[in-house]
Amino acid sequence: MSEVFSVLLHNRQRYEQGKEGLWFSLPTTTEKLQEALREIGISADNPQDFFLYDYRSPQERPIKLPRDLVLSADVDELNFLAARLEKLDAAELAELNAALTSPQSDFHSIGQIIDYAENTDCFILIDAKDNRTLGDYYLNRSGLMVVPDEWKPAIDTERLGQFIASEEKGTFTEYGYLLRTGDEWQRVHEGQPVPEEYRVMGYPAPEALREEAKAQPEQKQEAAAPPPQPVTPIILNSQNSADRMKEITDRLETGIQELFESARYKAY
Repeated sequence: MSEVFSVLLHNRQRYEQGKEGLWFSLPTTTEKLQEALREIGISADNPQDFFLYDYRSPQERPIKLPRDLVLSADVDELNFLAARLEKLDAAELAELNAALTSPQSDFHSIGQIIDYAENTDCFILIDAKDNRTLGDYYLNRSGLMVVPDEWKPAIDTERLGQFIASEEKGTFTEYGYLLRTGDEWQRVHEGQPVPEEYRVMGYPAPEALREEAKAQPEQKQEAAAPPPQPVTPIILNSQNSADRMKEITDRLETGIQELFESARYKAY
């Protein structure tokens, strides 16, 4: 798994002592997360001390997630989000960044951002940063306006772009001109439990319990192999076979009776 974005894991006690947290990349696995939590002193003994302090994304593939939404989300939800965003191509990611940073952004939860992967057809991102470049795009590159070439120099592209943006109710972002297509937004994962395969959060056992768990198998193994009990031979005193057979039978009955009495005594 490659890094989609990272969160800064922190321990409140260490934070108050001025110690640094640990940057941790997502998506991840339970094993890697527990190893990171142990590194910052978090276990099942002090789960209340765990919190997220910050987030960042790689410079070569930036993701403009709202910081407050990230820091208020749980780790499982963020892990699922990272797995979904990992599948987006560069164009879809730029479109999402434009939607997230737009003044008209409708994203108010991590669940909505997770659902973006199911709704990429709801947006169009055009390479235009202002009214003039938007007018130029529609006039010369979109193929939507049939205007003789000799007429084009007479058209004010800035006024054209301003008119189009007003009619379409699109918005300019640092990533380009964002337009809603009118397709209905499909709510798929928002409000639903995180799928089991993306659930990674679990506080590691305290160090003392981990050491005890390591020692227990050895103790059980020693207890499972008690030393053999000595065998007492049966010595017969009778001379003929009939008397010896009766002697064996009597001793067996006596032995069984003793075992029964012993078992009943232990039961009480």
